[in-house]
Amino acid sequence: MGHFIYIRQALQDLRINPMRTFLSILGLVIGVLSVTVMFGVGEWLKSQVLGQFESISTNTITVVAWSSFNPFATVRSQELPWFTETDMAFFKESMGFVKNITPVAELNEPVYVKGEQVEVRVAAGDKKYVEFEWMDILEGRMLSDQDIINKNNVILVTESFVTDYLKTSNKNALGMDVLINDQYFSIIWVLKEHVGGWFMNIKVAIIPISTAQQKITADPYYPYLIFETDNSIPSSEAIKLIKYTLLKWQWATHIDEALFQVIWTETIVESVQNVSDILQLALLGIGAIALLVWGIGIMNIMLVSVTERIHEIGIRKAIWAKAHDILLQFLSESIVLGLIGCIIGILISWLFIFLLQQFDIPALLNLKSILVAVWFSLGTGIIFGVWPARKAAKMKPIDALRFE
Repeated sequence: MGHFIYIRQALQDLRINPMRTFLSILGLVIGVLSVTVMFGVGEWLKSQVLGQFESISTNTITVVAWSSFNPFATVRSQELPWFTETDMAFFKESMGFVKNITPVAELNEPVYVKGEQVEVRVAAGDKKYVEFEWMDILEGRMLSDQDIINKNNVILVTESFVTDYLKTSNKNALGMDVLINDQYFSIIWVLKEHVGGWFMNIKVAIIPISTAQQKITADPYYPYLIFETDNSIPSSEAIKLIKYTLLKWQWATHIDEALFQVIWTETIVESVQNVSDILQLALLGIGAIALLVWGIGIMNIMLVSVTERIHEIGIRKAIWAKAHDILLQFLSESIVLGLIGCIIGILISWLFIFLLQQFDIPALLNLKSILVAVWFSLGTGIIFGVWPARKAAKMKPIDALRFE
């Protein structure tokens, strides 16, 4: 009951100067809005990026051949920087738990659309590679075995490629030509964005690896291999065996001497999780700055309030009010300000995020962002309200009564 009296008194005191109270609450509302929206956008980004990885097969392991020089590598490692068909056969024979090995290459050739050069990452692979890239069909057909066998000039592009470069619909893009190294490739499939391409705005295109080798690169080597395991052994054991086989292939005795890198889903997801957490903290920090500015404003307002009510403090102390009563009186004002501003801020944040969603701007308002906003707002109100409250509580009655 005693604490309720302090809250009621705080509400009465705040009504004495309504404009100052309104401006104080407005500052907090802006701060809460910043925290919730920034945190909500960060949560959405995190959920979208990690959600893209949920459909990735956990039984795929990618091996990347290093093109850079490793001073610790063996001579054989330096002589065999990339992989061949013979190497793939050796790996398949040496590792019974590997169901399939898919070669991948990337092209550095310029790409032209309607006579203009465009920025696009062109990869060469087969049907399995497209499946591993977790891309879904939007329009058209999948790569076929005949495309690989006959080395057909066909290409798969992403939706952003169609929108930005062809400036047409996905359906109308089918059959249109893309020029690579004086070779025309016909679009047969429009894909959903690759998770990395979507996040970094990178355009992606895929052509049959057999076509790339014969008609563009004339190169029998592969910089990447994707190992598909049969789940007969745990992923950790499969990775160890793959590394051991690769070291044996390169005549190396230690991983530091080799010219390859092994990447698997768990490491990618962990890296994305770390990046997402850092991004979320950065966005949260931006919002927290707004609340910090509000906290400084609250402290300034409370100091002014204490100065204006020194006579009141003196009278209360003269009739035996204790120091902690004065402390709680002024601290209650800052807490009530924080609570009111927090509630209004959350309601406006919910409305603001709802409006953003209507314009297809991604944002989420979840319990975590609300709790963070409440913690920041009330915590800021208490921290920055303590000093003015203590200043009022420590006043001597005679000094307060003499103050002019």
